[in-house]
Amino acid sequence: MRCLMTILSFLFVVLMANGCQQSSSMARFNRFFDPRPLRVGMTLDTPPLTYKKGNSAAGLEMKFAAGLADFVERRLEVVAVSRENMAKALLNKQVDILMTGLSVADARSQNLMTTDPYLLSGQITLMHLDGYLLYGTGSRNLVTQDVRLGVVKDSKGDTLLKELATRGKIIHFVSPAKGAEALIAGHIDVFLADLPTVTYYAARYIDKGLTPGSTLLTKEPLAWAVHPKNDKLLAAANSYLTSLEQNGELQKILEQEIPFYRNTAYSLKQ
Repeated sequence: MRCLMTILSFLFVVLMANGCQQSSSMARFNRFFDPRPLRVGMTLDTPPLTYKKGNSAAGLEMKFAAGLADFVERRLEVVAVSRENMAKALLNKQVDILMTGLSVADARSQNLMTTDPYLLSGQITLMHLDGYLLYGTGSRNLVTQDVRLGVVKDSKGDTLLKELATRGKIIHFVSPAKGAEALIAGHIDVFLADLPTVTYYAARYIDKGLTPGSTLLTKEPLAWAVHPKNDKLLAAANSYLTSLEQNGELQKILEQEIPFYRNTAYSLKQ
């Protein structure tokens, strides 16, 4: 026992002597005693935020997760969760944090604690380029009788159309991918979804003439969710996010991972 304590004391002294800041040294010391991985829950179903690429997780949230794991000096472990059971997985401590394109409102409605937002999202329109002036700058022409609107059933876009009391024809789809395909085929005039999803499909089908709208029709800040009693991880995640904002990396990451984000009304520069 005395030998073990001597070794641990030596390791601590070495870490403190490396010229690192005290917080960094303590993080390394804590890692030695707490080797548990950082278990990040992701739904892997909402590109470009989180999706599967081959057998691996990819997207904006994966980049954030890797950065957070490095920041807290814990090994990253991605845990696939369903959107229906992700809150249960967090509350039952099957994961440490949810990083999966979750809105602050949705998280708090499920009694989850959220970090500071990293992105202001919301519902925007997807249309052909020649329909941008009609549908890309606001909701005025989304309520006319002759417009054909596409939306995923029971989504926030579906709720928005009900609130707008549109007189147009609403066509429901099982996924954004099916909605984008219908738009390309000319079966609808405009498709509504959240900002990252719309920009993803606009970029994917840019050769088909699709373009995103430039006006947020709703405001839905996105954040990460942690267990209501995990103040330590909440503080660490917020510190990581603050560091990204201060060194300009947050803007760079958003521009890299979200198509059309750079120099638009969505950009943090505006």
